[in-house]
Amino acid sequence: MPDSSPLELIRLSDEEQSVSLRIIGGMSFSGTDQCDALHAEIVVGTGFVSGRVELYLNAYDLDSWAEVLEAVAAGRKATWLESGRSPRIMIDPTEETESGCTEVSVCDVAGSQVFVTVPIVNQPDWGAHRRLLAAVRIRFQLERCPPGPGHAAVRR
Repeated sequence: MPDSSPLELIRLSDEEQSVSLRIIGGMSFSGTDQCDALHAEIVVGTGFVSGRVELYLNAYDLDSWAEVLEAVAAGRKATWLESGRSPRIMIDPTEETESGCTEVSVCDVAGSQVFVTVPIVNQPDWGAHRRLLAAVRIRFQLERCPPGPGHAAVRR
């Protein structure tokens, strides 16, 4: 029987606040037994604001997340999920931010239009995030459908 427990893809946190992305499960929109999307949720928790928003990820989104991890590990700002079809996550790992912390912003561009920035005091372990991504890819081997019109596929 397949494991149905949620699996974290992102966990950026300190003692007081966090931004995480949990994979709830695999979805098949094509009518086959193969997963072609992941049902997920972004969860923001601080002493000031808390919220969650659902989204769906595909294999190309996971490829894009791998590229974002490389950028932030090198100390560069990066944005993930810029298509406009789902919430957007922006990460600024630089120490030059106003807060002096890694800042993680979530913008629900497709729904509520709410934009929140969470400063994370602890330096994130980007290697641990690469391992989380690997675990998601092992559990959910997503079907790669050819991109449709207007879909920006990640090219390597």
